[in-house]
Amino acid sequence: MNANSTGKSPWGGWLLHAVVGLGLTAVLAGLDAPRVALLVAVLAMGIAREIGDGDFRRANGGPWNGVLDVLAFLPAPLVYLVAHAR
Repeated sequence: MNANSTGKSPWGGWLLHAVVGLGLTAVLAGLDAPRVALLVAVLAMGIAREIGDGDFRRANGGPWNGVLDVLAFLPAPLVYLVAHAR
């Protein structure tokens, strides 16, 4: 997007969601939370955030807008799970 564009880029929002997921993953990993609990916590936080935001409602582009936003939270915990799989 250029400086004259008034539309919002979805990448900015998705990138922010991924950073928040990374932060929560880092905190829970630092607290030595079980791996599945870490994934469930990040997923629950993402779902709660999108419900509060109203992104699952049809008026706001839902349900796919909410689903895509929730998926944007998950890269960090999924990488953590794969990296620490036994």
